[in-house]
Amino acid sequence: MGCTRLMLLGRPTLASPITMVKEQADWEKYQELLVRQAKEFEKANAAFAEEKAKFDTDRKSEEWGREGLRGKLRAAEDLLAKERADWKKICAKDNDRMYAARAKITELEGNVAELTGKVEDMQAAKEHVEVDLADLKAQLSVKDKD
Repeated sequence: MGCTRLMLLGRPTLASPITMVKEQADWEKYQELLVRQAKEFEKANAAFAEEKAKFDTDRKSEEWGREGLRGKLRAAEDLLAKERADWKKICAKDNDRMYAARAKITELEGNVAELTGKVEDMQAAKEHVEVDLADLKAQLSVKDKD
């Protein structure tokens, strides 16, 4: 006979062999439960570590991807800014050329108008001279007949 863990009034009580067997069985079941829970914990912990590693890898990949995309975005922005500056220079050159051409056209139109006016004046003078010449011829022919 042995002592149990129970003590009443500071004196050990004697447990029957049936109680001890029952306690032994309960203890073994409890140990099995603890072992099972420890194994489940280890499996869960390993799965967690694996998931954490996968998450860290994914996060790093995303960060690298973001950095890569940011780099591409910066490069595209720089290229766009350069193209925009080049486009402005080209437009400025075109505008200068167009203004010069327009000024030349306006100058030539003025020259044409001036020359047209001179031609008209000359034609009018020519007609006036022809009329005067015709008058003189008519006067000479009248004098010659006289």
